[in-house]
Amino acid sequence: MENTNKPIEGVTTGILKVSGAELYYETKGEGPLLLMIPGANGDHFIFTPIREILSKTFTVTTYDRRGFSGSKLIGEQDYTHRIDTDANDAASLIKHLTNEPAFVFSSSSGALVGLQLICLHPDLIKALIPHEPTAIKYLPNTEKWKATIQEIHDIYTKEGEGPAKEKFVNDLIPGTQDGELMKGGKGPETPNTKYWFEHEIRQYPSTDFETNKLEENKDKILFCVGRDSVNTMPAWPVTNLAKQFGTDVLYVPGGHLGYALHPAEFAKELLEGLQKRGKL
Repeated sequence: MENTNKPIEGVTTGILKVSGAELYYETKGEGPLLLMIPGANGDHFIFTPIREILSKTFTVTTYDRRGFSGSKLIGEQDYTHRIDTDANDAASLIKHLTNEPAFVFSSSSGALVGLQLICLHPDLIKALIPHEPTAIKYLPNTEKWKATIQEIHDIYTKEGEGPAKEKFVNDLIPGTQDGELMKGGKGPETPNTKYWFEHEIRQYPSTDFETNKLEENKDKILFCVGRDSVNTMPAWPVTNLAKQFGTDVLYVPGGHLGYALHPAEFAKELLEGLQKRGKL
């Protein structure tokens, strides 16, 4: 569901023009910049509750990724390198808003963007918190998961959003409160959902990330997993990476939508995790 609410008091809004798009963003708070990259819905609005808490510590910027909600596309798009474009958009926002390295929280599809962001622009990052990115490169059965994701897309093409979302939840995050919410209702398909299914669900999880770049910057990365997600697919890529890099995982409240369903508890433990790492 796209955001249709009016701006919240104390929030500054803006439009950043980048190549091929106009990025809508909102900023609240004072302190070091924290950029929050949304997942599959692409809409900044999902971060509103936790932003209200984190803005006591950070200058929090939330935004709609290009092609979603308020961030309009302009002209032809290069969909063969779209995750690079998404990462470059995030980099442009950071450079527009601060002269210092930024904190970046990213979740799900947005966390895949976050991983690509630190590969392409490590100097812009002080700390990256990738929450449950579905990076199938870091699963032992990559081809199986690639086939599963293709099947989800095929179901979407033939049967529509509802059956595809049910397949997604049942295969990737079964038996979780977050998954049941993600299945959604039976209303009309939204433009955001359509855009995600067409341009992202297959492409982003299959990204061939530069693992050496991630490892070079491992001290900047705080891998993040919801406690309710530990037995589901989105938890495994970062768990495997943390083991490979010899770093720890920050376990936080809830599951795949923990930051939205448990914002106060999630924010508290996120801040504690950053403090333990010496980032705050």
